[in-house]
Amino acid sequence: MSLKKFFTSFWGGALLVVILLIIGYFIWTAFAKGNVSLVINGSSDINSGGEADLDISIINNSNLILEDAILSINLPQGVFPLGEINRNNIELNIGEIPKKKTIHQNISLMIIGEEQTAKNIEVNLSYRPKGLTSTFIKQANKNIIISGSSFNLNVNTPQKVFIGQNFPIVVNWTNLTNKSFNQVELIAEWPTGFSLSSSNPDVSKENGLNNEWVIGAIGANGEGKINIQGNLTGQDGESKIIVFKLVVKQKDDILVLNKTENHVVLVKNPLVLNVSVNGDSDYIANLGDNLDVNITYLNNYNSSLRDLTLTVHLDGNVFDLSTLRAPKGTFSYRLQTITWMGDQVPSLYVLNPGQQDNLRFTVRLKKDWPMLSLAQKNIVLQIETNLQSKSVPEGVTYETLPQSSFINTIKLNSDFKVLVEAYYRDPPALIANSGSLPLKVDQPTDFTIHFKVMNTYNNVNNVLINTTLPVWARWTNQVAGNYGDNPPQYDESTRTVSWAIPVVNAGSGTLTKPLEAIFQIRITPSSSQANSSIVLINETTVTGTDTFTGQTINLTYPSILSTNLTDKTVLPSDGIVRP
Repeated sequence: MSLKKFFTSFWGGALLVVILLIIGYFIWTAFAKGNVSLVINGSSDINSGGEADLDISIINNSNLILEDAILSINLPQGVFPLGEINRNNIELNIGEIPKKKTIHQNISLMIIGEEQTAKNIEVNLSYRPKGLTSTFIKQANKNIIISGSSFNLNVNTPQKVFIGQNFPIVVNWTNLTNKSFNQVELIAEWPTGFSLSSSNPDVSKENGLNNEWVIGAIGANGEGKINIQGNLTGQDGESKIIVFKLVVKQKDDILVLNKTENHVVLVKNPLVLNVSVNGDSDYIANLGDNLDVNITYLNNYNSSLRDLTLTVHLDGNVFDLSTLRAPKGTFSYRLQTITWMGDQVPSLYVLNPGQQDNLRFTVRLKKDWPMLSLAQKNIVLQIETNLQSKSVPEGVTYETLPQSSFINTIKLNSDFKVLVEAYYRDPPALIANSGSLPLKVDQPTDFTIHFKVMNTYNNVNNVLINTTLPVWARWTNQVAGNYGDNPPQYDESTRTVSWAIPVVNAGSGTLTKPLEAIFQIRITPSSSQANSSIVLINETTVTGTDTFTGQTINLTYPSILSTNLTDKTVLPSDGIVRP
């Protein structure tokens, strides 16, 4: 048999397939074993804000030409091509790579991030050996450690500061490179109890906070400075950490050029200031409460303080300013600020060593403050008190004038209530009531009882609503309403109707549809109740916990009489039992 006829036969064709598979296997294996390599060379550490030059070598040690080669570089957060801060990948079309050849690709990247963090750059090469339809992928990674910064960031603060007294913070930065940086900002992380008094240049107002300065562009070898005045509240001897970050914004990400931390120790202030609201420094209030504010101040310096000014700022929309009474003080409605000075208060004109005095004012909270949006959730009112002298005590040198501050926080309880209602005609409930009206002895009449939950400012947890049925009332097992996963339950042994609600969200019943449980009862008056009204349900009790203030809610609603229905289609006289 000729060779041509053999390969056209079945066995010859099968042998040809086996040979091709073996050849393909060896070619595949050769590539899989590393005849094509991907190597990344370049520095393994860099300063934040520095440029990393990477040399990517594509080595083809095979005897085949590589076609359709594409180099893909995935860039982590804080790594981007020069001048393209919002780009997070690079794709290069290499095309054809000759056999036994090496191709180099040089990539320059900007790297920004916190010191002692790592950036992992992933490079993928996809290619197809000539003569094959399969695509191969080679991967290599380059890990670069951020070992320093291209910026100096220095923050100067006193090591010790008086509690509640202003102290200076000076922030300096210097660009150590010959290139410019755009979209630069300075961000502070203030400790608890910090209050910003002033800043030059002013702090940004865009985010509604007091911790961000928009610097913009910093040129080659550029530098800048910000002067800040602030004060801290806390305990004597307490250490506070103030953090500053010089950053670049990348879309929604913040990339840190440099970061510094300063420790400040609090020292007891010789100018002592204490403020109480109804005898408490952190008062929990209800709408309509009267606030009695007592301000006490004491000079513990060894010499007199002169020309003191005492100011109180009422921060919040719930204060009823028309009820404010502040003897000897001047009130600004626009600023919501009370001011006392030495021309009206002798102890503010001169406060001698060891001398103590006090001032008082009263103000009510609004009785009615409708909830219009969830912006009114978890409300905290503040009374910010500041006392400052215009003179420095003798023999003492301070960078700032003697000053003391005190902040009272006032949490507002949620305005929580339950509407307890009764109907005879109640089409919306989809429960049909029947029976005679006016009520008659020994004649059953149905009523529907509604528990409608109304809530405002805070979530309320573990709500339990209870009532009991009198002996002449019967539970019909008809239930309706917007009660969620927890319908009202009836315990026949105690004649108790109970409705447990795990969570009542803020705004339920005011901003959203209220939770509501509806149940039907059947009343059968006895002859001894003739010519009088009759109780439909006994008093209703409500308990729960305000999750924001931690206060326990205890409410009691009176029993419902047949002559006092919510249903206005029924005359009160129809609730009098006829013989």
